[in-house]
Amino acid sequence: MPVNARDLSVAVFARGLTNLKALLTKGEAHAAASGMEASALLDAQLAPGMHTLAAQAHWAAEGARLGVDRLIGKATAASAGEARTFAELYDRIDATIAYLAAVGPEELEAGLDRTITIEHRGGAMRFVGSQFLLEFAIPSFFFHVTTAYGIVRHQGVPITKGDFLGPLG
Repeated sequence: MPVNARDLSVAVFARGLTNLKALLTKGEAHAAASGMEASALLDAQLAPGMHTLAAQAHWAAEGARLGVDRLIGKATAASAGEARTFAELYDRIDATIAYLAAVGPEELEAGLDRTITIEHRGGAMRFVGSQFLLEFAIPSFFFHVTTAYGIVRHQGVPITKGDFLGPLG
């Protein structure tokens, strides 16, 4: 079966976000069962200077949305407000998954050949859409999902690689 743009973008992001939500749910339950304040888990980080769990989850969802928006040529900005509670993170993740599901496959296919420019402090990076997706958007997304997993695990939540992979794990 040939792979298409939807498989490489929306499907990957939606699965990763679904698994991230499950990790967060386990983290929230563990915090409640162990008497840990939910905010302590959400504010945990792997090292000083790194984003918190809440920020990692926020940027995973934003990265998925922004990645698809750039791929389809839709000019959007990152959401200004970071979610600060588990409920807000779940809402953000659910909204992102619903948004991604509504993107048409034709838009995604056309995006694979689009030139995508990302402006940053040091200048600009230019990609062809397929290169952007495979070399920037997906790795960046999984950086945040993986770091969120690491924080949850580091805080004593009993999760495994199977939790990271979801139903296929």
